[in-house]
Amino acid sequence: MNADMIAAWAAQNGFHSLDSANFRRQDDARTITIEIKKMSVVLIDERPGSRPRLISRLFKDMRPANESGRFEGLLPAGYLP
Repeated sequence: MNADMIAAWAAQNGFHSLDSANFRRQDDARTITIEIKKMSVVLIDERPGSRPRLISRLFKDMRPANESGRFEGLLPAGYLP
């Protein structure tokens, strides 16, 4: 995995680019932010009334997106609509 693959995936899955390393997707129920770091990616899930959920993975620990559209090792099944 690398930053370019994650940025391309984010753009294809409804995330809006805030800059070259930050992407955000919002709906009525939550805001999901993806921050691409030098060797890792951080996903921040914010829902009203709840504490933000943080998921962080090193690129080397992730596998490319599968046919369901999620990155193995970062997003649990059914995490994104």
